[in-house]
Formats: sequence, C-alpha cells, structure tokens
Amino acid sequence: MPELEVRELTENELTAAGGVAGRALADNPSSRWMWGEEPIHRVRCSLDFLGGMVIGMPLPQLGAVVGRHVVGVCAAAGPATCLASQAPDDLRTLPAAVGPPGDDSRATAGWSLIAVHDLEERHWHVGPVGVEPGLQGRGVGGRMLTALGERLDADGEIGWLETDKPENVALYHRHGYDVTEEVELHGLTTWFMRRDPR
Repeated sequence: MPELEVRELTENELTAAGGVAGRALADNPSSRWMWGEEPIHRVRCSLDFLGGMVIGMPLPQLGAVVGRHVVGVCAAAGPATCLASQAPDDLRTLPAAVGPPGDDSRATAGWSLIAVHDLEERHWHVGPVGVEPGLQGRGVGGRMLTALGERLDADGEIGWLETDKPENVALYHRHGYDVTEEVELHGLTTWFMRRDPR
C-alpha cells in the first residue's frame, strides 16, 4: 500500500480518526455487550464513545492516512493521562451485577474493569486501535502498531492494552504484547496485555 502513510495525526484529523475508531469497533464483543445488538443504536454509541475518546486525547496520536483521509487510528495515552488512571474511586470496584445490554450499568462496568486492571507501573495505555472496516485485514493495523512500538522502544516505555477478541490477542502478540491476565466479567472476556521496551 504505497499510498498509505502512517504518521502523527493533526488536531484537525482527530474527529475523522474518532469516526474510524467508532466504526471499526462497533461490532466488537464489548460494544455488543455494552450497547446490544440493534445496529444503528450500537454504531451511534460506539461513534459517540470512541470518537469522543480520541478527540479528547492529547497529541501526538498515530494514524494511517490515504491522501487526505484518515483510515486508521492507533491512539495511546501517556503515563498518568489515561482514563483508567484517573478513574474515580467508585469505578475501582467491579460490579456484582449489571443490567441488560444498553443499560448504563454496562458502560460503567466496562470502565471499572479497565480501571481495576490498569497497570500500576509507568506505561502508555494503548487504544483505541481501529482500521476502517473496508481495509481491515490488509496490514494497516500492523503498520500502525509497528510505528507505535518503535516510539515506545525509543523512549524505553511500557505499552499496556486490553482487547476483547482472540484474533486481536494474536495481532498484538506479534507486535510484542503478552497476555498478563484473561478476565471474564458478566459474560464479557477481556485480555490484558503488556509490551516491555526492546
């Protein structure tokens, strides 16, 4: 893909990058678990949630760009700036029960899961990572993860992430991440993964 460039995104590109993340992850198990099976509702929630997350993250953020179009995002929050590290105390306990998909308790439980399992060591919290659905499986995500890994290695930083898909576990493992824990929460399986600098 010689026309595809992996680079730092500009502030003006973050809205488009958030849209890519929302579309790319709308069908993931955690999105279905939180927002249910109705496609329009789920995509809207994913766009609102993940788009807002990407827009709110400080630069620099990596993305994949074709011409003037953002087709991939590989966001990462620096040490002590990820949402998990800033979670209030009431999100630092896993819920005993949750409502049905679409209930607000599901999104709250998802944040609790991430906050409870956040790495205590200094780290970069990776995600969301997503590629425009029509380009998935063509190496775009791998190119972004390679670029992020080079940056982490140059700075001697740990990468930390969570994923809800076994195929993503394999992708991240190819880029140096190892599973530290597999957690099941009310029917949702999440793998937490760590990458030490090379």
